[in-house]
Amino acid sequence: MPDTPFIPELLAPAGDMEKLETAILYGADAVYLGGEGLNLRAGAGGFDRQALERALSRAHQAGVKVYYTLNVYPRQSHMTAVREQIDTLGELKPDAIIAADPGVIRLLRRELPEIPVHISTQANTSNVEAVRFWRENGAKRVNVARELRSAELGEMLDACRKQMPTMELEVFVHGSMCMAVSGRCYMSALLNDRPGNLGQCSHPCRYEYRPVSMTFEERTRPGEKLWEMREYENPFTEDFTFDAPEEFAFSSPDNDGPASQPPADRALSAALDTDNWTKFFAAEDLCLLHYLEWFRRMKVASLKLEGRTKSSAYLAQVVDAYKTALNHAATGRFQPELYLSELVNAASRPLTTGFFDPANRGAIAQPPDTAEKRPVLARILSPLAAGRWLVQTKARWTTADPVEILVPGLIRPYISAEDYGLVNELGEGVDTSHPGQRAVFLCDHPEIKTGMFIRKPWDMDKLD
Repeated sequence: MPDTPFIPELLAPAGDMEKLETAILYGADAVYLGGEGLNLRAGAGGFDRQALERALSRAHQAGVKVYYTLNVYPRQSHMTAVREQIDTLGELKPDAIIAADPGVIRLLRRELPEIPVHISTQANTSNVEAVRFWRENGAKRVNVARELRSAELGEMLDACRKQMPTMELEVFVHGSMCMAVSGRCYMSALLNDRPGNLGQCSHPCRYEYRPVSMTFEERTRPGEKLWEMREYENPFTEDFTFDAPEEFAFSSPDNDGPASQPPADRALSAALDTDNWTKFFAAEDLCLLHYLEWFRRMKVASLKLEGRTKSSAYLAQVVDAYKTALNHAATGRFQPELYLSELVNAASRPLTTGFFDPANRGAIAQPPDTAEKRPVLARILSPLAAGRWLVQTKARWTTADPVEILVPGLIRPYISAEDYGLVNELGEGVDTSHPGQRAVFLCDHPEIKTGMFIRKPWDMDKLD
């Protein structure tokens, strides 16, 4: 009997109960979530004790693991709250706890030795000796630094497999990237008194700024311009392509080839400029979709998706794309462009490989324009009767337009405008439903289920 192909765990964010349900429905093997504080996504809302109990029960019923984030770098004034959360976690017993601060990790290993500890990417683990350090201090898994190049990660995976075979490595593969080293940024703390390392980041790197001409010299080298800031014009038109992904080879960290000419100005040239205001601090989004075959062959334990503050509609599309891609990769049916169209539709910023592939720094894809965008219109809440579904509207929905159902596995049944209807909760027919409203979706398609999303399909007449 042939061996079962290895498929990495798909780890998805769950900022609230709706997102947890969405992640489970669309194929996540595990979710990560936080409490009402002391995690790095204060804006995600989080789970209080009762909600966490429900989340654990719901996930475990579906065979999905739950990892709890306690990954802030707490100040001394926060330690009482840290200990209170540790006491609660000891009673509820998540499948693992994600942490970064050495003091928090020490408390976890002393108080909750039975619960595995996963080291957060905030710890900036960039070499095998750092992995060994965390293993000796009781960690089961390490989420490696996002700044790693492919060859560096390959060396770490090879060494860990030989020297620490029970140690798991986890890699972020999709989502927002921080302009700072492994997310340890002080920009928000400086500008808005909202420390990112306490989960309060106000994302000032996403604001618009206007450069003013400024030149710097170093004292011992007067007259030599070392750094100059000025208005920048260098439109970058090179497209990122994968002509032969099956022959993809990673570069050596000692001989980076094309990467020896780093595109230092690309972040500026790709910025969104409006009357000289530019988002030149804003990092593009990470997308390592094309490397899933390599991650699978290298037996990376877990592939992590970012996005606890993103919408459930975003999560449905991204989780579905990556889960389907992993399943296809394991059976020799990997088709990157199929999954990429879903990821592009969910994107709000250019998708890139970040630091991972230094030979390919261009954008894989740009966010969709108006003609290409397929907005998610609604989420199905519950069945009311045969062919009648209560839905929550997510975007302006006009019933003159056709729709498609987001069925897990990238199955997208098309439903023409003649084959469905919308009525309000009073039973009156409606032509338009607006965001936040509830309506009754009249459709008897056999694949519709609670929790699925309804999306507008491509209008082929508007596409080039």
